[in-house]
Amino acid sequence: EGREKAKIKVAILSIGTRLGQALEAANTLEENDPDLGVTVADARFMKPLDIDLLRKLADENSVLLTVEEGSIGGFGDHVLHFLAGDGALDNGDLKVRPMVLPDAFIETAAQSEQYDAAGLNAKHIASTMARLLDPAKHPTIVEVTQQLELTTITKKSEATVA
Repeated sequence: EGREKAKIKVAILSIGTRLGQALEAANTLEENDPDLGVTVADARFMKPLDIDLLRKLADENSVLLTVEEGSIGGFGDHVLHFLAGDGALDNGDLKVRPMVLPDAFIETAAQSEQYDAAGLNAKHIASTMARLLDPAKHPTIVEVTQQLELTTITKKSEATVA
């Protein structure tokens, strides 16, 4: 669990192999903001949903981020469906954001590079959470990805010229 006495409490609910990256993102977020407490929960299984855990995370946090290696329509969508049906989203106090694999072809590469391209590494998780907490101060994942692509293109161009 995140810092007990934190002024702002948020949660990352991970399923699958992104748990280590979720923990790394949580550490980064807490290091950068002493008022922030980040709880990281391991869902361990998709079905049946652990509704007690979901209710606890929804009640105790202002932001809930789900992270998975699945696609649209997976675990994060099941969580959203439950929270909506349970009334956890009715008053607008809880922001929920699923992070999933994009609906796009990802080139063959090292696994870490593929997760980078998919936006599912620690820096992407931390950036998404920071954006939800303060949208005016933090760029969107699309903006970060576009910057990374420009940097890659620039490096390739420089290597070609050299």
